Amino acid sequence: MVKFPFRMAACVAALLVLLAMTLVVASRRSADTTQSPTATTGAEAALHGAPASAAAAGTGQAKPVLSPMARYREAARLDLLIADLEQRSRSGDADASLALSRIYDECVMFLDPAAIATIDIPPERRAALIRSHAWLQRRCAGFSPGTVESIRNVRHYRSLAARQGSLVAQIEEQIRHARSDLSLADHRTLIEAVLLQEDGEAYVALSNLMGSTAAGRREQLQGVPAGSEVATAAWMLAGCRLGVPCGIDSPLLNRLCSQAGMCGPESVEDLFTSDLQPEDRDAAQAGADAIFALAHRMGREPGL
Repeated sequence: MVKFPFRMAACVAALLVLLAMTLVVASRRSADTTQSPTATTGAEAALHGAPASAAAAGTGQAKPVLSPMARYREAARLDLLIADLEQRSRSGDADASLALSRIYDECVMFLDPAAIATIDIPPERRAALIRSHAWLQRRCAGFSPGTVESIRNVRHYRSLAARQGSLVAQIEEQIRHARSDLSLADHRTLIEAVLLQEDGEAYVALSNLMGSTAAGRREQLQGVPAGSEVATAAWMLAGCRLGVPCGIDSPLLNRLCSQAGMCGPESVEDLFTSDLQPEDRDAAQAGADAIFALAHRMGREPGL
């Protein structure tokens, strides 16, 4: 074995230490360059169809996994979601199919701003309609399908979502096909299915079947809010409490305004309760409480 003089050995050791330090610095720089050169901001994420919360990935936080419906609700541009949602829909994702039906429904048509100005409605409702029109126009920027194709896509993806197992889509299909012919047995089945799930979208969908459609069935439905505007409001309030966005920038509020003419208040809750008498507003809130109490009991004792 070749023996190095002490001084030469010390020099070699120093060189080796310096080389090791150089390699550490280089590896750190390499690791830094593997990250995105510009962190994605909330605005940039939203512009590309992702929610602002996705910006957390650029700050080292764990990126939340959002459902297709959550992505639909939070997106600033809906057209940028379609390709991915279509792929998921083809693979059997009912949530993606439902989100696609929502997108095409939301962007199917818009009123001409000039026409809005000529509508004979109270000023506050006109202002809300103009606001919703502008909000939807931003969300639907870049959206190209025509009205007929969009309507066809709404029906296709909603029907597909129902076949893939979406309870929300199944309720909406029931509303479209047999709202006036809904049997008591089917009505009870839908109510029980909704109460057994913590899905606010299902509560909102079911609210459409708990007003006039449920008239005369209050006794048979055993205390479930049904048969009145107050009952409809109670189910809608329950959906909002379960996490469906119901504020001024929510798809639900803006869709109700632009498509159903239900404009004015700045939240879905106010929209369904502001025209009620004070005692009826209290009854709607109590009805939402009763719905959750029944859902809690059904967790142990299924069946209405």
